[in-house]
Amino acid sequence: MNKLIIFLLVYINMYAYNIQEIRKDFFHNVVEKQILKLKTKREINTEIIKRKQQTILNKNEILRYQEIIFKKIKKNNIYSTEYFSIVNLEKQIYTILLYDNKKDKLYLIGSDLISSGNMNKESEVKYGEDHYFDTPVGVFEVKKGWRSNGKYKSINKVIQSYGSKDRFIYYFGNKTQKRYNSFKRRKKVNNIKNYKIIDDTLNFAMHSYRNKKENYKLGTKASHGCIRMSDELNTFLDNNLVLHKNFFYDNKWKLKYSKKPNNIKNKELKGAFLFIIEK
Repeated sequence: MNKLIIFLLVYINMYAYNIQEIRKDFFHNVVEKQILKLKTKREINTEIIKRKQQTILNKNEILRYQEIIFKKIKKNNIYSTEYFSIVNLEKQIYTILLYDNKKDKLYLIGSDLISSGNMNKESEVKYGEDHYFDTPVGVFEVKKGWRSNGKYKSINKVIQSYGSKDRFIYYFGNKTQKRYNSFKRRKKVNNIKNYKIIDDTLNFAMHSYRNKKENYKLGTKASHGCIRMSDELNTFLDNNLVLHKNFFYDNKWKLKYSKKPNNIKNKELKGAFLFIIEK
């Protein structure tokens, strides 16, 4: 009898989590690390102000997020404690929440700046370059992914289009999305008013992004349609398995061509769903 009690206590402890420790981990390794990389006090103060304006959620926003997630939980009969993610395109933030199935309660973990697609940047595209799309809206499950090789895209080696080496690239597949057609017979149409809106295919993913030359700042719409994030947020999502639930089978990592995270935390909390909303 005593052995059974000890076993049950150990089992319960294995699946316990500390919400405050997860929040501290997010703040220290995602928010604080990004701010401390800035060189001057002016840059730091500007960044802190921007983050306060964009990433702090008010009561109505939190209630809206809870409504969205609880609707999905009920619809999909989700009975496990797990992470859920929401990208708010208007505020340009990524928010992580944790659903506790025993308490039927959602906990806010934290929010960080991202950069989504901007169809209006099509005016910058030259013939042969990638087009710009707005980021799709909806509910997504990541079922494929791979790791960045950390290589630079440009000749001057200033842009890491998928972030530092080993950052995880979350791939959602081909999505039909509208964009501007800014060319006519391979020639650029000068007046944006004459652009036509067409349907095209977007290879939709979520990944890190670094641009040293432009001192690239997250928090504004600037991508070709994908969701860009910091290396720090990417590492947190990766280590905490925030969107990795579909990458495990019988508790074993199943992606053949991508190694599992180096520093897995709270494996039992792994999530699968990403919600992308307009506002």
